[in-house]
Amino acid sequence: MFDGFRNETFQIHAMLFCTINDFSEYGNLSGYNLKGHRAYPICEKDTSYIQLKHGRKIVYTRHRRFLKPHHPYKRLKKAFNGSQEHETAPILYLERSKRSH
Repeated sequence: MFDGFRNETFQIHAMLFCTINDFSEYGNLSGYNLKGHRAYPICEKDTSYIQLKHGRKIVYTRHRRFLKPHHPYKRLKKAFNGSQEHETAPILYLERSKRSH
C-alpha cells in the first residue's frame, strides 16, 4: 500500500470476512472454476447436469437431493423433470453441514 500523507509504501495484512454475492462472483473471489460440466462446487465430481438439446447451455439438476429425506418436493414429478428424487446429498456436503451446527 502507499501512504500518501507520509509518501511511503508499507505492507498491509487484510482478511475477507464475509461476502454476499452471486454464483459467478463466488468463482472470482474464491478462484474456483465455475465453467463446464463440473462447475457446482459443493458436489464437484457428483454434479448432476444435462446439456440442452438445442443449444450449448448446461443445466444443473437434482437439487432436491439436498432436502430432508421425507420432504414432499422429493416425491413431486410434474413440477420437476417427471421423476421422483430418491438420493441424498453428497457425503462431503453432509459432513460440512454437521460441522456448521
